[in-house]
Amino acid sequence: MKKNMKLLDIKRISKPAAHSAFTDLIENPFDKIGKTLLCCYRQATNHVSADGLLIILTIDKKSFRVLTRVRIQENDADLRDPKFSYDGKRLILTTYAKTYLATGKMVTKMLTYFSTTGQSWSGKNSFGKSGWWLWNHEWFGSQAYGFAYNRPSNTLSLYKGDPTRTMRPHKEDVFNLKKQGKGYPNESTILFDDDGNASVFLRRDADTFSAQFGTSKPPFTKWKWHDLGIYIGGPAAVAISRNRFIVAGRHVKWETREFSTKIWLFNSDSKKLEELHTLPSSKDTSYPGLVVEGDHLYVSYYSCHVDDQARVYIACLTGVNALTN
Repeated sequence: MKKNMKLLDIKRISKPAAHSAFTDLIENPFDKIGKTLLCCYRQATNHVSADGLLIILTIDKKSFRVLTRVRIQENDADLRDPKFSYDGKRLILTTYAKTYLATGKMVTKMLTYFSTTGQSWSGKNSFGKSGWWLWNHEWFGSQAYGFAYNRPSNTLSLYKGDPTRTMRPHKEDVFNLKKQGKGYPNESTILFDDDGNASVFLRRDADTFSAQFGTSKPPFTKWKWHDLGIYIGGPAAVAISRNRFIVAGRHVKWETREFSTKIWLFNSDSKKLEELHTLPSSKDTSYPGLVVEGDHLYVSYYSCHVDDQARVYIACLTGVNALTN
């Protein structure tokens, strides 16, 4: 029987702005009652403008009403692609900062902010290696792990550490053009199960453009890769059982250049992706955040399907429980 998910509700949560995009979503770790989510995104003039700032929203789960709105910005940098993590005490927000110098040169660095309330945030901390984009990270024990990519070298490396201090290469050249014969690995999402087994979904933007699924066991120095056969941009994933994941990201119909944000079910044993739902979306769209609660899946994402304007939405879908059968 074909599996699917039903869309229960959807709402735009970004204020009117020229361009609102690149989201992430997390259950509010400071809400003892469990009624709210936190969503972050970038607000700017356009997709690549130098004036990007970050917005952090507290959202009521039932009504999708925005309860609080916090801004983080740096006067000399475009802040891009914010991502959340929680280390058990602190909510951590990472972002990629691009600074355009008067000479025309661009300087890039990874920045971190942290909070113990979700409302007030620390000052910035620079971490990682210059020129490498540490796209996302997840905590395993007291250490955070995440993949960083460097476009000129067509290389993906695994980093380890504490993003509020520093993260250093743990295993370099985990995936690269020379070794795998597949170019431009970039955005990724990494997950750990209770036994410490790591899984990663990886975007690529060269040759066949096919996404990759990677696995590793501690100490995460040896990786196995499987070609998924389709393009997934801005991948996000959440595990719902030992071998099943909900995956979301940008899908492209290459014949017509149609873009949409889709949700799939992935079986890590069979390595099969099964399409579950296409969210209302078109043109510049993707970069979802995912939260599962019981039978419900909450998704933040952005899309231009209304008036050609990049706006941020939150959606709630039902049908998670049936996916584990």
